[in-house]
Amino acid sequence: MKKLFLFLSVCFGVSQSFQAQELKMCGYQGYQTVEEVTSACDLQGATASINDTSEATVVVDNILDKVGLFRNFLIEECDNINNALAVTMPLEGGDIDRYILYDEAFFTKVSASTGTDWGLTSILAHEVGHHLNGHTLKGGGSNHKVELQADEFSGFVLARMGCSLSDAQSAVSNLLPDEASATHPAKQDRLNAIEVGWNRGNGKTIVVKKIEENEKPNEITAEQVIANYLDAIGGQEKIMEIKTLFKNETMTMKMKASGIKMDTKTNRELLYASPINQYTKIKVSGTNIYVLILNNKFYQKDKPQSSWVLKPGTNVSYNEGKGVSYIPEFGVLTNNLSMEYLGVKNIDKKDCYVIDFPELELKRDESGIMNYKSTKYYEVSTGLLYYEETVLESTSSANNYGNSIVKSKTIYSDYRPVNGVLFSFKQDMTMLITIAGNETPSTTITEYSEIKVNPTIDPAIFDVNR
Repeated sequence: MKKLFLFLSVCFGVSQSFQAQELKMCGYQGYQTVEEVTSACDLQGATASINDTSEATVVVDNILDKVGLFRNFLIEECDNINNALAVTMPLEGGDIDRYILYDEAFFTKVSASTGTDWGLTSILAHEVGHHLNGHTLKGGGSNHKVELQADEFSGFVLARMGCSLSDAQSAVSNLLPDEASATHPAKQDRLNAIEVGWNRGNGKTIVVKKIEENEKPNEITAEQVIANYLDAIGGQEKIMEIKTLFKNETMTMKMKASGIKMDTKTNRELLYASPINQYTKIKVSGTNIYVLILNNKFYQKDKPQSSWVLKPGTNVSYNEGKGVSYIPEFGVLTNNLSMEYLGVKNIDKKDCYVIDFPELELKRDESGIMNYKSTKYYEVSTGLLYYEETVLESTSSANNYGNSIVKSKTIYSDYRPVNGVLFSFKQDMTMLITIAGNETPSTTITEYSEIKVNPTIDPAIFDVNR
């Protein structure tokens, strides 16, 4: 096995000035200030590209491939930090950049201490877990719950890679102190968390007890409902095989604002290199617009031969936390995120299991925060997602609108198989947008004429420098 790249297992929040932005970091050993890191690293030097073939990036993507997830951060070498760091850096206009920084000289020390390359891999997987679980997006610094969650993910990934339990625990066993600190759990607690994750990942699929036909509704767990849904649409192994995706959709929207009715019909061709890397051709009122979303940056042009123009301030980070799989439920189950089972509720004469998903709290910039909340309803008889309620709430002092709330209700229907996975080909959404006390209702019907799994992608499509 090649020498791998070490990432951090200790999360701490940092709120100091770096190019007028708030920086949040996770570090493996010791504490480092923003000044110490930024004096050695140029955080804006990483390239947002899906074609990055550096060794560190290849290693990370290989690990993620073992669990069917996608990388939603950038990787950059940073000498003289004697450490490795997971970093989230908000940019001007509300965009964000997420990085994993590494000092290659530090890896040699770790390898010598553990005596195995699996030690490096386990810490790498731990830090990847911090990013995938959104730990670096939240303030408040590290805590025991966050660290144990990342440890469990580390054990899960290494089991999928064929690593033994003892090797998966080698870094914690050899490098970390026995006693707990205010921010970090005791060694034995972390070893136990890795073991729990290792047992979860020791197989091709995550094994969850099936819902029995006569099982009492109040004894069912959220994990059972999600696993039941994944089985209903094709199973975990089929979901993991989805690497690229194409959708051709038509959106018909009706809205009434300030007494004026607006009806629009938009066609979109969407090509996904990953859940967060998306090329879109949009046709509305006979005019084409081309959009590229690449690692949470938004680019646009009006002609295929034109150059891409970065649109700063166009924030797409509300999708963070959902961008690790094309099927969000698979990412939630894999990362072992906390969900709440709310029982069975009848919607449109359909009995549905109701699941509350973790709220996403995202710092857009120093002036505002965005919260995203989702509650989903899975039909008892079929296991399929039938209904979803979402709330997207923003607070901002950067404009005259103040708070804004977007509430939506969506019905999913017309499920069809594509390469062994069921996709909803029609979604009916009603939305209520509230800004500065003014409410604007709208309805949107989205219909797909075509969905393709694993289409061939020309890498040049995602080259922003063309």
